[in-house]
Amino acid sequence: MANIVIVFDSLRGNTKRVVDVMSELFSAAGHAVKAVKAKEVEVADVEAADLLLLGGPTYHKDLMNTMKQVLFKLEKADLKGKPGAAFASFGWSGESLGIIEDTMKNLYEMNLVAEGIKVKQTPVAAKVKKEVEPFAQKIMEAL
Repeated sequence: MANIVIVFDSLRGNTKRVVDVMSELFSAAGHAVKAVKAKEVEVADVEAADLLLLGGPTYHKDLMNTMKQVLFKLEKADLKGKPGAAFASFGWSGESLGIIEDTMKNLYEMNLVAEGIKVKQTPVAAKVKKEVEPFAQKIMEAL
């Protein structure tokens, strides 16, 4: 099975809920999952992954600084051709998804295996799962 690394940050817990749902779905399918907060990511872990997921919230129509720092840090990694996908949470807009996807595709030259998702902030776990499940399934089909 695949070694999946999820790198994320979460301002109010919404992105973390998305990560928790994805981790549960991937683990249930037999994949090894490592979810890493943005400030704790190591380039070696990302390079060793079979699949990389990057995600974060939109804050003032932009990506949070911690995720920006991760994107700069990962420029040093060898990610060309690596399968991956992006996700984001948002309250009003959702620009962070485009920033992450553009970086993965154009700067890192990764192979995006699924169109990224934006999940509107909600405290309802069942709603998050309903939105995330098709995304996770598409990713697993690509492995």
